[in-house]
Amino acid sequence: MSEWDFLWGLSGKELEDAMTSGMTEEDYLYLEDRERKVRKEEWEKLKALRDSGQISKEEFKNRKIALFSKIAPFRGKGE
Repeated sequence: MSEWDFLWGLSGKELEDAMTSGMTEEDYLYLEDRERKVRKEEWEKLKALRDSGQISKEEFKNRKIALFSKIAPFRGKGE
């Protein structure tokens, strides 16, 4: 398989974007989905730590801010 096979079937702006970024729209959607799943898992773990009393309210607040202020993946189309 060639390193350019992912371009098969693309045309116009979609092809240009994929060639410059190395990723297709489907790749971006997959990464965004994974990021949502990972963030949800991290949130559930954080809530469990809070509920069990393993971290303070202040630590929970700081971790929550850090978790939800992460920058979303760049989609490559100015979105």
